[in-house]
Amino acid sequence: MRAVGIDVGTSSTKVVLAEIVDGRVREVATRAAATPRDVRSLLEVVEAGCRSLMADGGDVQAVGVASMAETGAPIGADGDALTELLRWDEGLGASDAGELQDLAPEVFARSGVRLSAKTPLMTWRWLRRARPEIWDLMACWLGAADLVVHGLTGERVTDHTLAGRTGGYRLAAPGRATPTAFDVSLLSLAGMARDRLPRVAGADEIAGRLSAAAAARTGLPAGLPVVVAGHDHQVAAWAAGTRSPRDVADSLGTAEAVLTVLARRPDPEQVRRQGMSLVRTAAGDADAVVAGSSSAGAMLQDWLSRIPAAEHKAVLAAAADELAADDQPTGAAVAPYLRGRQSPEPDPEARAGRPPAGWTRQRQARAVVEGICYQARWMIESQPAQEVPQRVAVIAGSRLPALWTALKTATLPWPVALVRAAEPVATGAAVLALARSGALGAPADAVRTAPALDAETPAPPGRDLHAEACAAFVRSVRAALPAPDGSSGRSAAVD
Repeated sequence: MRAVGIDVGTSSTKVVLAEIVDGRVREVATRAAATPRDVRSLLEVVEAGCRSLMADGGDVQAVGVASMAETGAPIGADGDALTELLRWDEGLGASDAGELQDLAPEVFARSGVRLSAKTPLMTWRWLRRARPEIWDLMACWLGAADLVVHGLTGERVTDHTLAGRTGGYRLAAPGRATPTAFDVSLLSLAGMARDRLPRVAGADEIAGRLSAAAAARTGLPAGLPVVVAGHDHQVAAWAAGTRSPRDVADSLGTAEAVLTVLARRPDPEQVRRQGMSLVRTAAGDADAVVAGSSSAGAMLQDWLSRIPAAEHKAVLAAAADELAADDQPTGAAVAPYLRGRQSPEPDPEARAGRPPAGWTRQRQARAVVEGICYQARWMIESQPAQEVPQRVAVIAGSRLPALWTALKTATLPWPVALVRAAEPVATGAAVLALARSGALGAPADAVRTAPALDAETPAPPGRDLHAEACAAFVRSVRAALPAPDGSSGRSAAVD
């Protein structure tokens, strides 16, 4: 049983042919290319990836599309995009979010989303104000995954995990089904009409079927079920088996997201003040809290950019070897805040540190990755999950450097499972497409019980070597927060 999975990421777009055999998920083949800003070019990248995977033939039962959240584009009445992708990391809605901060607690209580520069509700408000000529022509706003699905099916559809990141979608009450439409009262804050947004598919529904024209462009069979799998981090968490209370997923990429499945919903204001979000899991049947860091892989790449590219692999390999020989913390973990700190204790002015200049490159690399890992641990420890995590699935694919893998395992004081799938988001989208299309049985049951990606469970460290070093890291970045009276309490460096 095979499906195609697509992941439109911040840096690259991946297309995967995945199959399920005897209850095990396997990646048959993968393709990847840089994610274009131009929407037509993005569709061409996806189509080319599909054609390449289908060149040798073979049966495919479904297509699933996942993507980064808070990113999309307006389309006109003819279905063509009116702009390039308006991305989450552009901060277009910064001033609009600032103007509405008095409403932030109320909006969060209803949507589970913080009003910030990247919130699409604020991007729509910016679009209406700054680009009225585009606003007037806009027939519909579609997120990144929705744009791909629209190109494949002609349907304007999203899913609850992506709708739930916009700020214009009401978080379902505990025990209630996810809404099938955006919330009119929330949309009014941006002057957005519900009929200019896509339908929200249920957690057990497909978006549409592959059109004949798209079939000719992709090499896939016409009529194939197509699914908006959802927000990349949430799709990866679901695929890794993070489906029960106290399960935690640590999803790594350019950014990092930590998702914890909850037994009961916490006080929304407590979650908001920590810079986190309340969501529903991909299956739509449980609450979860999400904490994010915009600078995970981006932080490592920023540091690597300061040394010759030809030396990157060798430096990281040497750092991993040094760690294997001496597993003690460096004592100089670097603050990983290229774009401020989103959570916990949000600080948009937080800045990235630098490792000591006199250190070897491999030891500097260790300090940089320690900071990324300590930030993730702090996010997990700060989530209001009520109980100690029973399992942390670290989802990063096979390209994660050995240094990062080793430090992840060493710095998390809970049972860890390393998901080694090369493309966990795209593969998860493929499996979710099989579940929602009915290929794995009744969709409502299959979405809850579909096979999870294989994970390696390393032996836990004998003791928590990084407890004090992580605590010192937290103290140092807290010391850089502004003082309560508004004066700067920042230090010149946090390394």
